[in-house]
Amino acid sequence: MKILLPLKYYDEAGKVKPPTALYWCALFLCRSIIIMIGAVSSKQYGNEILSLFYTEKYYLYVHLVIAIPTLVSVILIGFREKSGLTNRPWIYDLIRPLIIFSVMADFVFQVFFANLHHWQFSWVIAVTLLLDSLCFYYLAKDKHLIYMIKDWRSVTT
Repeated sequence: MKILLPLKYYDEAGKVKPPTALYWCALFLCRSIIIMIGAVSSKQYGNEILSLFYTEKYYLYVHLVIAIPTLVSVILIGFREKSGLTNRPWIYDLIRPLIIFSVMADFVFQVFFANLHHWQFSWVIAVTLLLDSLCFYYLAKDKHLIYMIKDWRSVTT
């Protein structure tokens, strides 16, 4: 096995650990799920919390659907050592495209939302578009993520 990254990026088994920035991107893309969990856990103020972040319930549902591919990727990352997934190493190739799909869907929805508001400046939309762009750039260019997927895809005996 050729070492492509510094040793701190490998776990005890010699496999490449997921990059920290991947978790930050996943946290950003799953923000609607986190808000939903916070609202559900607060029985008394659940509707107020949801209305604070989402003026229409439709927007919450769209964001929940957008977050599903990223959630699936995070689940794949979390269960990488389970015996059922080690027999199917091709499944790790789905991690990056699923998250990229979520980023692009979120970007398109934010542009749609800006169009809906007649392109009036909004800090929320501007910051979300900026963070979507940064996540997309990271997912497209990061070598650590590419090495991780290539390493996980290799069959272990």
